[in-house]
Amino acid sequence: MSKHSRNRNHNPQPKRFWTPMRIGLIGSALVLVAAIASVFFRSSTEEINPAVSAPGKSAPTKPVAASPNAPSNSAATMALPASVMETSFPLLEGKQHRLADYAGKVVVVDIWATWCGPCRREIPHLVALAKEFKGRSVEVLGLTTEDPAKDTEKVRQFVGEFKINYPIGWANGGFASGLMKGRNSIPQTYVIGRDGQVRKYFVGFNAETSPPQLRAAVEEAVTAH
Repeated sequence: MSKHSRNRNHNPQPKRFWTPMRIGLIGSALVLVAAIASVFFRSSTEEINPAVSAPGKSAPTKPVAASPNAPSNSAATMALPASVMETSFPLLEGKQHRLADYAGKVVVVDIWATWCGPCRREIPHLVALAKEFKGRSVEVLGLTTEDPAKDTEKVRQFVGEFKINYPIGWANGGFASGLMKGRNSIPQTYVIGRDGQVRKYFVGFNAETSPPQLRAAVEEAVTAH
């Protein structure tokens, strides 16, 4: 055998880059990168919109629970259209009421739901507010966005559990859309003066700032001439 033949026979064959092991390692790395990207994207979305969708269908759009870190309010007065003032809404006890029925009184309207965490934290303060202003021509109303056809017993149990001392009703579609004006975060709390104008409204709830701000708004509406 010649020297050249021996060299040719003993030359090592080039190693294949795409071995099954390397393919498996690269595939695992791609899966890991995709998982990390998915977690990052989901976290970013929850930071921007930490709300929970409502199961009910009473409101025209599904409301969401407002972020507890960013409640907002408006000090500008706002006239309510007749379609809101004259639209009746059913109470839990079965009666039909309108905002127009409370003419000459200060009305605090709270749009809420039993599933809404910020709403649940706000309600004890509304109970205290209703007790404090009792006898001063102030009415507190709690109108849930839930479905009266399915959720009546759940709402009734909630009222008993939280010892709610003010009327509870249902924010039906036409009434809710006219009052909320596209703002679909709850709770939403409106302070309506004796003249039927919204003196202040609050979206969301913060345990430190919301109760004193709401109380001050009600006191101001009571003493206004």
